[in-house]
This record gives sequence, structure tokens and C-alpha cells, in this order.
Amino acid sequence: MPADSFTYTRSLRVNELRRSGLLDRPGSAQFGHLTELVRNVLSVPVAIVSIVDETRQVFAGHSGLPEPWASMGETPITHSFCQYVVERGEVFDVPDARAEPLVKNNLAIPDLGVEAYLGVPIHSLDGSLIGALAAIDTKPRAWTAHDRSVLEMIAIIVDKEIRVGSSERKFRTLFGEMREGFYVGQLMRSADGAAVDFRFEEVNPSFGRLTGLDPAATTGAMLGDVAPLAIDELLPVFEGVLKDRSAVVHVGRSTLVDGRWFETRLTPLDGDRLIGFFTDVTERRRNEELQDVLNHEMSHRLKNTLMMVQALAVQTLRGVTERDAVDALEKRIHALSSAHDILFRENWHGAPVLAIAQSSFGRFCLESRVDFIGTAFELGPKATLSLSLLLHELTTNAVKYGALSNAEGRIRLSWSTDSEQFYLKWQEVGGPLVSEPERKGFGSRLIRMGMGSGDVRTEYHPKGFVLTLSAPLSHLQQV
Repeated sequence: MPADSFTYTRSLRVNELRRSGLLDRPGSAQFGHLTELVRNVLSVPVAIVSIVDETRQVFAGHSGLPEPWASMGETPITHSFCQYVVERGEVFDVPDARAEPLVKNNLAIPDLGVEAYLGVPIHSLDGSLIGALAAIDTKPRAWTAHDRSVLEMIAIIVDKEIRVGSSERKFRTLFGEMREGFYVGQLMRSADGAAVDFRFEEVNPSFGRLTGLDPAATTGAMLGDVAPLAIDELLPVFEGVLKDRSAVVHVGRSTLVDGRWFETRLTPLDGDRLIGFFTDVTERRRNEELQDVLNHEMSHRLKNTLMMVQALAVQTLRGVTERDAVDALEKRIHALSSAHDILFRENWHGAPVLAIAQSSFGRFCLESRVDFIGTAFELGPKATLSLSLLLHELTTNAVKYGALSNAEGRIRLSWSTDSEQFYLKWQEVGGPLVSEPERKGFGSRLIRMGMGSGDVRTEYHPKGFVLTLSAPLSHLQQV
């Protein structure tokens, strides 16, 4: 494109943005929240959203600019690195401005202190390139691929806000249409640094709809004035978010709106400022509570059924002289009942392997003689019952004949996974000499069944019994 045509087109784009209202307010009020984000994430002193005109660059957003440029909200084109992002149509990476031929004589170096620059393209309402989102350092800096990736992701947000007319007016409109409540504010501290209150800088209409507070009266007000009963609950949460500098999700019961439940996503900004998005989750909480009641009732009835089965078995087998078999059956039923208790605590979604194993040994009061070695992994309900029975049989045998039949023996229980399989190993050490039994009863058959699929191998080493098991993950995680 000829230079004069390019200049004319660029000027049209800026005029279009002016008509849209995007540049009607000071630059810090436009994309200041995003330039602050760039500064915080990339640890740079200056960040700008620059729209390049024929003779100047206009800042639609800026953070950290020195005076008088911050007040002016623009610079002459002689002070612009962003013009090269527009002209080239690509990222402009300058690790050392004084060594870069294209910009070494640019007046931004002495007047604005620009020593390193990373700029990525931003686009107008119709997709045309009109400027740059830039990170600026006051000392040379080798920009990394991560720096570039972060800046490009934030530039996508800038583009989206431009497309919805993200002047402050349209920014407010966007949040005004949100169903979620929104607020941004600052934690207030005493002279010794203790958190004492929270000041709301901005809230949206949904904030008022959800809380019953007047958004206009809340903006600029203190939490202690508009909702004093919420101080004790919320201040520690806000302080934790700012201390850890990480986003959190907080679920709490409102003291304002008939005890309704709200879920809030909190994200730290600069200094003691943070932003919160919240929604009413009362119905979800009620459904969860109802599900808990149903689960409890189902678990109660199932345990009653198992107890009835156990009682019937005892009554039916009363005349059986081989009491060991009767006792074994009772303990297996009890093992199933314990497995169902674990599933109930996990809302029947499944159970962690460690919890299943600890429960199995806990019934024998032998946890202290077991080494649990494995990563966090959750089994589905069916596999939970199978593993519980398997570990019950293995523990029973170890108590009778193996490593747990004396005072010194131990069990090493380990498990792991790869992309397709689950692996478990039971290894006994320190017990009496063992040999393969000549007669194998129902317990042995249960052990050989493993977890219903996969492969089970048993080895009767003189120094201790070893079982290895593998099974497909797809089978073990079935509901």
C-alpha cells in the first residue's frame, strides 16, 4: 500500500474510534485495567495501549507513563515505537533500543526512558490494525517467548473490548448487562498494616440486584458502612487473596439477602486492590444438600440391607461347624459396608486409592505397619468395591499366615498409573517363610479375580508374598 494511502486509511480508523467514543475519556480510564495487568504480569514499569495517528500516538490506556505524557495522553509520532507495529503488521521486539537501528534515534528513548520495548498489534472495530499493546522497560531486557505469549493474550482482550466499544461508558454497559455481580475495590489498612475495611471503587447493576444494596450508594463506600455484618467473614478472605497474589473461589452465606449463598471469584490487582465476580448459588446449594440427604438415606438403607444379609447368613449358618468360613463371610460383608461408607463420603463419585487402603487396614488396626506409596488417583464406584474386597482378603491372609502374623513384618503397598493402565503391588517383608498353599479357597479365588479385569500375578517368595496387579484405567474409573 502506498505511504499516503496507508496514512489516510490509518487516519480514518482513528477518526472512526473517536466517533465511537473510545477516546472520549483520559487514557488511564480506558484500558488502564489491562495495562496494569501487563505491568503486574510482566514486571515492567510502563504499559500502554497506543492508537497510531498520522502525526502522533494516542493512548487509549496507559500505566506508569512519566509526566507530562501521562496527563497529555499522547505523544508526537517522533516518540512512538508503536508506529512500527502498525507499519510492519507484526510483533515488534526491541531488547535494547539504543542498539536497534530502526529506533535508536527515537525521542522516546531520552524523553520517556524507553530502553526495551515489546509491542503486539491491536485492531479496530472492523479488524484493521490500528495500534499496539506494549510493555516498556527502562533498562535493556531480553523478552522471552512467555512474555510475548502473555502480551498477545492480553491484546486479544483489548481487541474484544474495542469490538464492543470499550470506552468507559461501554465498559460499564458490558458489566451492566452481566448477570453476575461485579465489584472492584481496595482493602483498607491501619497504620500497622492490619486490614480494617474494604472500599468499593466500582460495582455493576447486578451487584445491587443480587445484594439488595444501591450500586450508586455503594460505589466509593466502605464495606463496614454498607454491610457491617460481612466484615468478619470477608476481610480475611480479601487479605488472603492479596497476600498469596492468586485467584480464589469463595463460597459464603450472605448476611444481607435472607441467608442466600454466593460464589465469588476473587482476583488480585495492583497493590491492595482486587476484583470480584459473584453469582447466587443458593439453588445449587439446596440441590447439593438434597443430594446429600438422598445419599445418606441410600447409604443407610444399603447398610441396613448388608446387616440383614449378615444376620441371615449367621442365622442360616448357625449349625455349620466350620466357624472360620462363617467368620470370613461376616468380615467380607463388613468390608463391603466400609467401602460403601467411603463412597458415601465421596458422594458416590468414586474414592481415592489411599482412602480405600487406609480403611481396609484400619479395620484391623494395622495402618502403622503399612507403607503407602502412590500418587493421588481415584477409582470409580465398582472398582472401589473390588479393591476393598481384594485388600481385605490380602490383609486377612497376611494376619493369619504372612507378614502381619508376627510383630516385625510389614506391608509395602504401592500403586501408579500411566496413560492407559493402573498398577498395584502388594509386597510382604519381615514375616515367616511362606510357600504356595496346596488348597485354595474362596479367598484365594477373590484375590485372583483382582479388580474384575486386567492381570493379577502372585508370587510366594520365601521372604514374603508378592501380588502385582494391572488393569485398564477406563475400566477402573467407570461409574
